[in-house]
Amino acid sequence: MRTRNHPRPRQAGFSMVEMLMTAFVLAIGLLGLAMLQAMSLRASRGSRSMATAVQVAEGIMDSIEMEGRLSWLNATTSPYTGPSLANLPTLMYVTIPAGQPLTQHYNLMGDTPNPTSTDPAQSNPFFTATITQVPDPAAVAGGLSDFTVVVSFADTVGATQAAVTRKVTLIRRIVHG
Repeated sequence: MRTRNHPRPRQAGFSMVEMLMTAFVLAIGLLGLAMLQAMSLRASRGSRSMATAVQVAEGIMDSIEMEGRLSWLNATTSPYTGPSLANLPTLMYVTIPAGQPLTQHYNLMGDTPNPTSTDPAQSNPFFTATITQVPDPAAVAGGLSDFTVVVSFADTVGATQAAVTRKVTLIRRIVHG
């Protein structure tokens, strides 16, 4: 019997070096994606805080404008049958002394902080709103004032998590009684 010399088949598969290089490249890619995800979450939180600060400022300004119009109606319309100014104790924005700011605090959700809540997003103040009134001395009848609402909050940025104060400022000229 003759024996045949069969050439040995080449081994199939990956070498250890190839596997280590693949794992190394994959690890670098995954670390990059993790860093990108962390940056994305941080940016999302910052933009959400800015949007809430704008909503707080707009809400305060709308309140000031509504109360200014109501007080103007009460001061100028004699047949008006609604409540008098004496019966409206919540008219606080239109009576801010000139040059003296009114400061209010709001939580992460844009509401007044609830100290009895166990949720820090509801109980801790996050936004500080400062409201100022500058009356127009040239106004002929009633009151015409420029109201400024500045809502500020601390935002963390960068890899060092350094706190940066961000501000939203709204100014409106409002007629009031």
